[in-house]
Amino acid sequence: MAITINSTPEAYPSMHDDLWYVVTSTNINQVNFKYVFDVCVNNYLIARIKTFADPASNKGIFNASNIIRNYWSSYFKPDAAQTQFFSYTGNDIYVSFEIKYGEEYDGSLYTNLASGNYKAFNFYNPLFRDPSTSYFQTYISQWLTNRNKSKLECSMTEHLYVGWMNTAAVTTNLSMTVQKYLPGGATDGSPVTSATAGYQSFLLCDLSPVAINYTLNSNVITSSTYQYGVKINYGGTSSDELKVLVACNPKLTPVTLHFLNQLGGYDSFMFRAVNRQIKNIERKQYERTNWQLNNTVMQNYDSYKKLHEGANVFSVNQSVTFTLQSDYITQTDFTWLSELIASSEVYMEQGGYYYPMAIKTSTWTEKVRVADKMFNMILEVDYGKKLNSQYR
Repeated sequence: MAITINSTPEAYPSMHDDLWYVVTSTNINQVNFKYVFDVCVNNYLIARIKTFADPASNKGIFNASNIIRNYWSSYFKPDAAQTQFFSYTGNDIYVSFEIKYGEEYDGSLYTNLASGNYKAFNFYNPLFRDPSTSYFQTYISQWLTNRNKSKLECSMTEHLYVGWMNTAAVTTNLSMTVQKYLPGGATDGSPVTSATAGYQSFLLCDLSPVAINYTLNSNVITSSTYQYGVKINYGGTSSDELKVLVACNPKLTPVTLHFLNQLGGYDSFMFRAVNRQIKNIERKQYERTNWQLNNTVMQNYDSYKKLHEGANVFSVNQSVTFTLQSDYITQTDFTWLSELIASSEVYMEQGGYYYPMAIKTSTWTEKVRVADKMFNMILEVDYGKKLNSQYR
């Protein structure tokens, strides 16, 4: 008996697309023949799938995506002190699994005749791409963001997260370099580089002044700094530079959202224009007579001269929606923020805590600078939990 693995998904595949595995057996003509696919995560058998051979090709065809994507969970895990540039590292951006190929015929089961170890990643492919190549593999040793890399903004007290990806399952030695800039674009002093350390596949980086200063153990970024650029260094090479403008003290209260983006990284965006809170109130009540017996007299008020209620409200729920509005932004950032509208994981930062939000806005229309001139992003988000007023 022999199993041949004919094909597997591309390198760095998305777990949110189909993951097709095709095999061939030399025992296809046996009685009641079936292919057997054993899926294992962390060395535990999580699924055993038996399929008949494809009638046209006699091959075993199996799609693992519906099983695998149940095994990823959030990896938005900023360090508790919120003071580190390399805020979190882990391998959570992918699910590692093994498929053991076998067969069943004539009442007997034969498992693990061939096997393979695979990984599926937490991103989704763009609408148009070359399907003959691996889209995500090009993001190795890259920032995991589609935002405008020269137009980031952060105040001295905010947090600004951007994801980074190393080679899967390989610990990579990295450092970061910071260069300050003057308003005209000239450099402001010499660049400063952090110590080198090893990091896993995914990195959550905090580009905020507080995190950079703490990591460098020096007040490199101050309130008088105009702009600074950040690079990641690896193996003698440096990444693209992200340039961050130091935001001034705001006239309005900004709201920061952190969200899972298309590439499986986490991005931050600050809504700095007029942000409003809207509350939808839901009441539950019951009716009763407002006349009650007091000794021998029917009265509609009590001894405190409060009138009895006819309608008694016993439950009040408040659903909170925020209408957020950004400053004017670039065409690149407006396109990038469509990923926020489509995100399945969004947090609003308030007082150093991250509150889960649900995006209420459901449509996005492309903007083109030459036609639309100036534009901003207006978004509605719901707080993921209802507030209960006092019960009665």
